Amino acid sequence: MFMKSGLREIIEATGGTFDIIEEFSQLSPRRKVLLCDHLFIEGAQAFYNTIELLWPQSTHEDAVELEKFLYSLKYKIN
Repeated sequence: MFMKSGLREIIEATGGTFDIIEEFSQLSPRRKVLLCDHLFIEGAQAFYNTIELLWPQSTHEDAVELEKFLYSLKYKIN
């Protein structure tokens, strides 16, 4: 909990906004696959937990945004 609040303060102090889609695009391919596996195979809770581990400064709304983005990619490709 302390770590989360510290990261939020740093982001707010720098004036930067958190963009989860941009952060996702910067992940290594293995981590991208891990997130997709958690969402599409293991379930939403595993996906949300992984997002919290990767980006402690993210909010639930950020996670939902990434979830919608990944589903749109999945159905666009298929």
